Amino acid sequence: MKKKQLAKLKKQFRPSFEGARKQLFDKMIEKAAALYQLHIRVFIDPKQPNDMMIELLDPTDRDQQIKVPLDDNFKTVVKRIQNEEEGLLDRFSENLVEEIASYWSPDAARQQASTTPEPKKAEAKKEVAKKEVAKKTEPKAEPKVETATANDSALTAFSEQISAFPKFAVNETKDQIEVVEQTAKETRLLATISKTEENSFTIETALERKYKLKLDVIPVIEAFAKTPLSER
Repeated sequence: MKKKQLAKLKKQFRPSFEGARKQLFDKMIEKAAALYQLHIRVFIDPKQPNDMMIELLDPTDRDQQIKVPLDDNFKTVVKRIQNEEEGLLDRFSENLVEEIASYWSPDAARQQASTTPEPKKAEAKKEVAKKEVAKKTEPKAEPKVETATANDSALTAFSEQISAFPKFAVNETKDQIEVVEQTAKETRLLATISKTEENSFTIETALERKYKLKLDVIPVIEAFAKTPLSER
């Protein structure tokens, strides 16, 4: 059989977008039970087609359901699963379930993270939708840098604001200030702010992928970047 004919045949048997999304939901349910002993239901509410609903079937003191907006990045990943990209379904579903566990079963999530070896590939490791679940437990930081005092500096205030977000921290080098995410596996760079130029900063892709979380963090970074150098 010619290669073009074989490719066409394979394409005909690929799942639809909805089918690929159902594969992802089923895999999440499977991994939640296998890795964290959590029994969940993952579905799309017809009244809210742009959201992924995740329902915990076990007793809990927290909300029984959580909602994750499905943006273009999520749809892109589903399309890649539809195209049968090797290993993506397992990686992406496991990352999502890790965040679900961190909300409903934080002790189990920490234990699993400490025993899971670092993956060979980082791609799709912190993909779309991931932090929307964790955001349910995050304190909100106001997008405003506190005024410096004799016992406090704008940098100190900025560090405290960033540290209010779980696993986030501020590092300082000779030329720039870095916002990083510290996990059990690695330290991921999220943003950099120049120490020599006002209003000069870079938002890394890792932060852009964090859904609504970036809407809380980026204004804090922007406000600090605009702070006069003499007041930092």
